[in-house]
Amino acid sequence: MVVGIIFGILACMIWGAVYIAPLLVPTYDPAVLATGRYVIFGMLSVGLALSQFKEFRHYKIADWYQALLLGVIGNIFYYWVLAMCVKYSGAPIAGAFTAMIPILVAIIGNSQEKAPERRVAWSSLVIPLSMIMVGMVCLNGTEFFYLVGSGRVSSSDFWIGVAFGAVSLFVWTWYPLKNAAWLQANPARSPRSWASAQGVALFPAALSLLAYFWWSAPAETGFFGDEPTKFILICVGLGIVCSWVGIALWNQMSLRLPRALGGQMIIFETIFAVIYAHIWRESWPSLLMTVGMTFLLVGIALAMRVFRRAREKVHVEVANSEAQ
Repeated sequence: MVVGIIFGILACMIWGAVYIAPLLVPTYDPAVLATGRYVIFGMLSVGLALSQFKEFRHYKIADWYQALLLGVIGNIFYYWVLAMCVKYSGAPIAGAFTAMIPILVAIIGNSQEKAPERRVAWSSLVIPLSMIMVGMVCLNGTEFFYLVGSGRVSSSDFWIGVAFGAVSLFVWTWYPLKNAAWLQANPARSPRSWASAQGVALFPAALSLLAYFWWSAPAETGFFGDEPTKFILICVGLGIVCSWVGIALWNQMSLRLPRALGGQMIIFETIFAVIYAHIWRESWPSLLMTVGMTFLLVGIALAMRVFRRAREKVHVEVANSEAQ
């Protein structure tokens, strides 16, 4: 189990860097950054997919369409809205929205549960959700005073960034639910080949975006901008390290940890996003930031505990009924 936790923490350390990338090249459009990342990711996917050609022969047109949809929305579009949130509202706000994804997935699943005995009582979530709300208010307040109070962004831009963060939350909540639904409906397809299929399918879309931004880029700087070497290195890092290496580490964690514990490990991504943001700012987190993060993370942990206990109760009841 310890090895699994280490793999999970390493994956989150890597993923925490995606929140800092937009800050390293602040003059670049987040859409250009997302395009560069997924051109690299798509190139790597095509190369790796050559070894899975036999499995891809069984994919139908509808499967490739679904791979394109999930790949574009769950990767290119998601990273664009996340980077927009980082640009206007700060990395801690973007990280906080990411931390809420497991809770939103569980809440949606709970609301769609048809069997009353399998549903979690909403009253048991009052305290955890209240703590999450307090944490988000504190975080928003901290970043508002830091960014708006210092004149780095306007008040309207800050709240636009928060809106982008909310969109990123719903997009990445939609993605795992749709992705899991497809895998369950197609048990003959391996998760590894399906992940590669999404990378292959999004590659033409990323190339189309590359062509558009290349053509529309200012003549004096071109697509690669005024810091081409830094931009290229960041895109390579995002496309290879933060995508494939991070996913590989997370998969290794998933093989070694119970699903209930593995799902909560995503909290470390938020923690590293906040740590990296303050290293970048060369400052310590404020008291309000610390209080907000504490409320947010404890609230998420309590909420996940409520859902985990509910699942364990159902499993015990099913086992007892089968024993009788």
